[in-house]
Amino acid sequence: MTSWRDDYIQALQDRDQRERSSYQKVDDDLIAAFTNLVERTAALEAEKAANPSSSDPKAKETTITNTASNGAAQIRGELAEALRSNGQLQVRTKAAEAELVKLKAKSKSDRKLIEDLSKERAFLSQKLKDRDEELRGKTKLLDDVHDEVISLNLQLNMSEQRVKDLRAENKELIDRWMAYKGQEAEEMNKTLQDS
Repeated sequence: MTSWRDDYIQALQDRDQRERSSYQKVDDDLIAAFTNLVERTAALEAEKAANPSSSDPKAKETTITNTASNGAAQIRGELAEALRSNGQLQVRTKAAEAELVKLKAKSKSDRKLIEDLSKERAFLSQKLKDRDEELRGKTKLLDDVHDEVISLNLQLNMSEQRVKDLRAENKELIDRWMAYKGQEAEEMNKTLQDS
């Protein structure tokens, strides 16, 4: 799976390739028009050179003049068309170059934006990792405190049970001691009464 950055860079490269191919097409069209014009001119000159065998100099001159006029008119038309096409191509080239400059500037700003977003993403990712680690530490601390509370409750219960047992034992000892002293007092009273 590709990242959005790779997709974006691929789209920019595809766009650059399309623009380069359109520039090449413009150059090829201009070259083809010029080649066509040169071929026609050469054909007219060859035709003019092939017709000097006319016997009548006037007819020859008229034919040459007509041919030259037609050829010149055709060449002028083609030249005008080539110049108009050249002007249009120059306008398109300038517009394409201006667009290229804009796109390069946009590409540069987009690249900067991508770098900034990547840095921010890395910062936020690190912050998230730190927060997760902090939460794990707090959870462990909470578990330790909970375990300590359970331990202290057990100790308290054991201490309370021991106090209860000691009180019961103390009461039993006091009762036994009181019984012993009571018996001793009765024996003393009995001894005193007998004497």
